[in-house]
Amino acid sequence: MMQHTDKGTQSRWCKGRAMGGMVGMFAGLVMTVMGTVSPAHAAPLRFTLNEATMGEVTETQWPDKYLFIAIGYTSCPEICPTTAMDMAGVMTRLGDKAKQVVPLFISIDPHRDTASNLSQYVGYFHPDLVGLVGTDAQTQAVAKALKSTYGYSRDGKPVYPPLPALYEVFHSTYMYLYGPDRELIDVYGYGDGPEKMAAQIAREIP
Repeated sequence: MMQHTDKGTQSRWCKGRAMGGMVGMFAGLVMTVMGTVSPAHAAPLRFTLNEATMGEVTETQWPDKYLFIAIGYTSCPEICPTTAMDMAGVMTRLGDKAKQVVPLFISIDPHRDTASNLSQYVGYFHPDLVGLVGTDAQTQAVAKALKSTYGYSRDGKPVYPPLPALYEVFHSTYMYLYGPDRELIDVYGYGDGPEKMAAQIAREIP
């Protein structure tokens, strides 16, 4: 268990374009707590989303398993592929303990991502990586539960659903570990790397 404090570039926004007031610009879309994420103050995880083969799933879909979670989207050019590769690297380094962990990549771009293309996307990185996507309301709910942040913009200005044909996506880049009781155990920053995260996660698993 630990208290995670914002590490600057490790919690940077996807695509690296959001500066200063961007967090405030998107606060109306998804309310979140940035900077300090304390497991002691986090509510148990709850969500309802969709997966390509399982259909609708909730946090109870994987009883007795740990959930290793990141958010992103399939058309992300840099940060999200790195995050997915890091998740794959963690699963590889966990060895036998990987059997107790389910890695979830949750889309925050349900207007372009589908359960099918998300499943194909995550499959490129690791066979156990699960892609989940929901409606706008479901996406907002899971982001709020994770205390993550995301939003959409066009020409440097925030836009909201219904979205225009062309828009950019911004999101925070933390990764999260939840226990079988769906209580938050730990939070990892972008740039922590798979070796460090795997070592920390392995210590949490009996």
